[in-house]
Amino acid sequence: MNQLQQFSQLPYSHHAYGIESSENILKAVKGQIPFEECSYIFDRHYESFKINDARAIKSLQAEKTEKAAIFIISFTLINREAQNALLKVLEEPTANTYFILIFPNIKKLLPTLQSRLSYIRLQREDRKDRERKINMKEFIGMSLEERFKIIKQLTDKKSAEPIGKSDILFFLNDLEMYFHTSENKNPEALDSLFKARSYLDANGASTKMILEMIAIHI
Repeated sequence: MNQLQQFSQLPYSHHAYGIESSENILKAVKGQIPFEECSYIFDRHYESFKINDARAIKSLQAEKTEKAAIFIISFTLINREAQNALLKVLEEPTANTYFILIFPNIKKLLPTLQSRLSYIRLQREDRKDRERKINMKEFIGMSLEERFKIIKQLTDKKSAEPIGKSDILFFLNDLEMYFHTSENKNPEALDSLFKARSYLDANGASTKMILEMIAIHI
């Protein structure tokens, strides 16, 4: 059974859900919700969810509605201040209001915030395939010069669609799966991926520098 189908019938059994997925599934979740039973649906993806975003959500959800109000909030990164602000919203939600949070790793959430969520970890068959901006296998087969060239193109701010942190996270996940297999086991590469994740969490992180570090160490 598709785990997202539970959102097709209101009222929901919990007021707040947390979905762990490395894929961008916001549209898939929204597609399950019965629109005719809702006053409105708020849906947005944030590369980095910050305290001002949490405050905006708090203000929006404070308005009482005749039908259900649903907030689908997807984020790649979230800092501690934003988590604490969001926690206050989940502790005292407005009646008939539901929250669905989508994030790549529940371990990055504060235990207090985790405790407020009905947790869903999607099985592979429930995920939507996503076109990668960096093809992992092609990248591994490139020379270092070729890797640097593609990184320069992807991180160019003048590009129509420059690479975002969520795209880098998907790339890191693909690489980690590759280097975890017995035939491709590479402790040095895995260590560089761990460092890249920590740098990605930092405010103002340079995506170009992160990708170049990976290019050198794999």
